[in-house]
Amino acid sequence: MADNHKSPTTDLNKKTKTYLEILGDTILPNQLLFAVLISVGISLGGYNIGLWLLPSIASESMVASYSLLIGILGSVFSLVLCSILFKPKRILVEEETSSESMRQVFEDLQLDPLEELELIENDPITKKELEEFGVLNSFLALRGEQKK
Repeated sequence: MADNHKSPTTDLNKKTKTYLEILGDTILPNQLLFAVLISVGISLGGYNIGLWLLPSIASESMVASYSLLIGILGSVFSLVLCSILFKPKRILVEEETSSESMRQVFEDLQLDPLEELELIENDPITKKELEEFGVLNSFLALRGEQKK
């Protein structure tokens, strides 16, 4: 007889990842910590290297300004480095637009679909763009459903 039950040890070995949402983006907490440490380290490191190296090259009154500029360049470098090291975690799913999904979006946004359709029909540029994308038919289908 086959045992179809999972043992508790296999469930404990599976780790679920907890993501943080920051400004509408998702990231793993440890990657966020590493990104902050990398950014601070490179930026402050650049600034301190500038303070150490520039007095022999630049005038005394400009050392702080040039060091700050090197620190800012370090921030830009760390931005590029972190974007290479830590890839986005988003999964984009495209689906066909249907009148049902559009109705759900309008309900979520608390908008009246008939009012929006009237605004679209009064604006020829928007109407043309929606026709090109094939979305206008879904709006018209919504109007048909609203009349029922």
